[in-house]
Amino acid sequence: MKLRYFYSAVMTAFLALGFTACSNDEDTPEVKPEPKVETVLTFDTDTVSVGVGETATLNITAGGGEYKAFCENPDVATLTVKEKAITVTAIKSGLTGIVVSDAAGNYKRVLVKAMYKNILLDKEEVNVKIKVGHTAGYTTLTVTGGNGGYEAVSDHEDIVDIYSVVDSVITIRGVSNGTAMITITDKMGVSKKVKVTVTTTDIPYTDEEKADIMASTQENIVFDNNQAQGYGSLSIGEKDGKKLAQWNYSDYIYLKCWFSGDLTVGMKTDGKVEINTDYWNPTVSTYEGVNVEILKVSDTHVWGIMWVMKDNYLHYGYFVLPKAGADD
Repeated sequence: MKLRYFYSAVMTAFLALGFTACSNDEDTPEVKPEPKVETVLTFDTDTVSVGVGETATLNITAGGGEYKAFCENPDVATLTVKEKAITVTAIKSGLTGIVVSDAAGNYKRVLVKAMYKNILLDKEEVNVKIKVGHTAGYTTLTVTGGNGGYEAVSDHEDIVDIYSVVDSVITIRGVSNGTAMITITDKMGVSKKVKVTVTTTDIPYTDEEKADIMASTQENIVFDNNQAQGYGSLSIGEKDGKKLAQWNYSDYIYLKCWFSGDLTVGMKTDGKVEINTDYWNPTVSTYEGVNVEILKVSDTHVWGIMWVMKDNYLHYGYFVLPKAGADD
């Protein structure tokens, strides 16, 4: 009898403990996870504009920390990262992008415009010479630093017009005496104004043009609108006690320049030019009293210029000829 009471007491205790456990489970409040806060990667600008050879800074205004970045085209720009500052250095003109990442897994791209902030030219002012009797004079202006895609306009096309723009070389044509301004603009919208002065001259070649002649390796002889053709012979030598610079095709069509003196650098005397370059209608044009100047002499070639004023018109030309025995 006593044993039955003991089992009843034990079962009652277990039932009481079970009800208590259930009651505690129901009374404990449910713990909900904190909502995840997304980190946004932001900058103080969405485009970095930086001059070639210069630096600019992109600042991170918000993000997940531990920032890293790379440039899509390191030939255009390079960068360094220090905390929230990204320093961009422009190597050459062009467009590229930098991609920035953070510890939160964010990635963002920023456009980089590496560009010349100013157009650089080989000269700041331009002088165009119109030779006496001629209707136009030409010179070139070269862009030495810029963003490409150049355009040029003149504010007085009756004085100066733009003959051509090829890559970075702008050919300017002077059509009357006076002064004009030309504006050069590149593909990035950067512009520069240049003053152009046009005057008349009786000098056949400027120092710059003489330098171009002396730098030439193309054998030729030119006078006014006449020049050597792709046939015949080119030479400079001696004939009948005078020097003779010539292009000659069977003594039928030719361009010849005689002068007295030796083949050394300097002015020569007794210059004469004779031209007959029309195969079908041969007509000989002769110019007496021609000025001849030897500009340069090598072991194999001679460079020179020739000019004469006739009927208020400046006739002029040059030659780059191999040394040989002139056979007239």
